[in-house]
Amino acid sequence: MPAPPLPALLAGLAHRATTPAAARQLHAQLLLRGLPLPARAAVALIASSPSPRDARAVFDSAVPAASGNVYLWTAAIAAYARHAVAAEAVVLLFRRMLLHGARPNAFTATPVIKSCSAQQAAEEGLQVHGFLRKAGLGCSAHVCAALIEMYGNLGRVGDARRVFDEMTERNVVLGNTMVACYVRAGDVAAAQEALDGMAERDPISWNTLMSGYLQHGEARVARGLFDGMPERNVNSWNMMITACSMEGLWADAVQVFNQMRIARFQPDAATLAVLMSACAQLGSLSVARQVHGLLKKGCVEMNCHVQNSLTDMYAKCGSISEAHLLFVETQTKDKVSYNVIIGALAHHGRGKDALDLFNEMVEEGLQPDPVTFLGVLSACAHAGLVNDGKRYFESMRKAYAVEKSSDHYACMVDLYGRAGLIEEAHCLVQTMPMRPHAGVWGALLNACQKHCHIDVGKIAAEELIAIEPRNPGNYVLLANTLAQGQQWYSVETVRQSMRGKGVDKTAGCSWIEVDSIVHEFFMGDLSHPNVDGIYSILEHLYLQLT
Repeated sequence: MPAPPLPALLAGLAHRATTPAAARQLHAQLLLRGLPLPARAAVALIASSPSPRDARAVFDSAVPAASGNVYLWTAAIAAYARHAVAAEAVVLLFRRMLLHGARPNAFTATPVIKSCSAQQAAEEGLQVHGFLRKAGLGCSAHVCAALIEMYGNLGRVGDARRVFDEMTERNVVLGNTMVACYVRAGDVAAAQEALDGMAERDPISWNTLMSGYLQHGEARVARGLFDGMPERNVNSWNMMITACSMEGLWADAVQVFNQMRIARFQPDAATLAVLMSACAQLGSLSVARQVHGLLKKGCVEMNCHVQNSLTDMYAKCGSISEAHLLFVETQTKDKVSYNVIIGALAHHGRGKDALDLFNEMVEEGLQPDPVTFLGVLSACAHAGLVNDGKRYFESMRKAYAVEKSSDHYACMVDLYGRAGLIEEAHCLVQTMPMRPHAGVWGALLNACQKHCHIDVGKIAAEELIAIEPRNPGNYVLLANTLAQGQQWYSVETVRQSMRGKGVDKTAGCSWIEVDSIVHEFFMGDLSHPNVDGIYSILEHLYLQLT
């Protein structure tokens, strides 16, 4: 039965009801008069619905008068999928559509497939694919891309490939989806082969493959792909910065960021997150200030989490004053805010300030966690506050219900060791309720080297080398400890042991920032462009000192 004609005013409103606001106004007027909602207005309302219940209410009011309208059904199915309604319900609505005689198109099928994909609904997904093949709807590029993605999410890469191979005309979207399917399955070689077979590629093609190599730790290959890209976008630059960071090439990461700015690409949240980590590792204060400036310009919302990262970055770049100022300016501080600044103050030797902030944290009603106490104990160690450290260590479980870990014991060993209390530190290690890890023995060995305690140093070194036999730093620490005791024969024995095991000493490395450029130096390095001038000045300084 056709819907009754609308009054002239409502008819004009219905004609203009293609936006959510106009559609809601029309819907209110029609509800007052008990009239059905026109399909076009219903589609606009359903598309902007804030919940599946609202979408369904509008849909039910419009279906009696427009049960065969494919756009109305498509809007409702898409709304269900968008709001992550159970795949069974999405498929049920799709079946109702068929029963009402509405013929689906590619835009109807796509959200149904995506719903099955997102919710790992394998049975429903296979049923929908079977119907689409029979109905001749499986040839659309949109539908095929959704099917490939669905099979990839379900772990059925072979089925995804069969869908891909059945397509006689392939575009870049299909190719990208197939590459992403292989990357998700962890088969980077197949992803590379799929990319090589694409007639057309875009930045998404390259970025997807780069992400696959990065996931497998093959940062060098990812960097090679980046260098060969004919066209790049922001994500390409982000992954290149990530690749440099993964290899520990922090200076290169900053250099890539500078090249990104020169190429007039605007950094996004992902860029700045990776860059903050690189700056913290490299200690580049000028780049840290650039990142902060970009954040102030509105690249990313300056919330508590971002400010915590900035605080950590400034502290690791050596500017504890700017880190502390950021902490003070943070309006809503959480547990992480206090953990970051307590740890930062501890490492900068401001132990008493760190402890004051710990007390402030407790007064604010925030519950300390294991990370908090690592900062507190480290603060006591750096400030030589042995009694305070012991008190906080004992209060962890009693006052704050925080269990002690090996890391907390390592901090206590470091606390005793810095104070020269080697026997107390060794006794603590021997009475630990869990097996000491490398950090515990390393702290003890460091203390023994500093205070020339040979006997305990040998014990610590033996345990440490048993845990980390390939770590050259352990052998060097032991050799230095023995050298301080003038046990030269034992020093040579340690060096022979290193050579016998094929353990090479890691080359020393240092960075220095001059005029916003970070210069990296390795021991015996002659690759710097100003190497002649550098060594000339060093020789001049040496002659002056001698």
